[in-house]
Amino acid sequence: MKKIISKGEKDRKIKRNQLLIGLVLIVLMVLSTLGFALTGRANNEDSDKIEYQGVVFIRDSGFWFSEIKGKNYMTTYNAKEVENFSFPSYLTVENYRNKPLYFVGDLGDSTSEIARNLNDIALRMQSACLSEINCSENLPVKNCSDDNIIIMREPSEDEEESIFQEENCVFIIGSYQNQTKMADAFLFHLAGI
Repeated sequence: MKKIISKGEKDRKIKRNQLLIGLVLIVLMVLSTLGFALTGRANNEDSDKIEYQGVVFIRDSGFWFSEIKGKNYMTTYNAKEVENFSFPSYLTVENYRNKPLYFVGDLGDSTSEIARNLNDIALRMQSACLSEINCSENLPVKNCSDDNIIIMREPSEDEEESIFQEENCVFIIGSYQNQTKMADAFLFHLAGI
């Protein structure tokens, strides 16, 4: 059998439980804020800020932020991390200014990396095909002599990872896990570092 409780006693019990829950929530909020503040300081040490060829890279929220020749960049890797990927080319950011930019191939994080950083420079960006034969979707067919195209794909068995240019096409041929590094190397080359 259940004990009979008066209305006043029931109200006191409810208020006491609400007070306990409120205190527990306040303690949790204070401790989580304190924990965030302490770990935030640990993450903002010198390892999150580097200088490479006169450019300062600052890591925040998983990305490296830099300003190169007046343009802001947000990349997954900093220039020091991708210095092993060379790109012999005459291209600069100006080659893409107010012109459409097309992407062909394995479109993943590396495409997003380039699009995020050239979005304010290129007229527009979209997927395309290099030939009607290999075009599985209803995409425009473009060519390297007339259009700025970035082609991304994994290397075949007899190919090495590389970044190279043929006419207006830039080929980023690398394993899926290296394509974002290679895209950042491409961006830093365009920026002149």
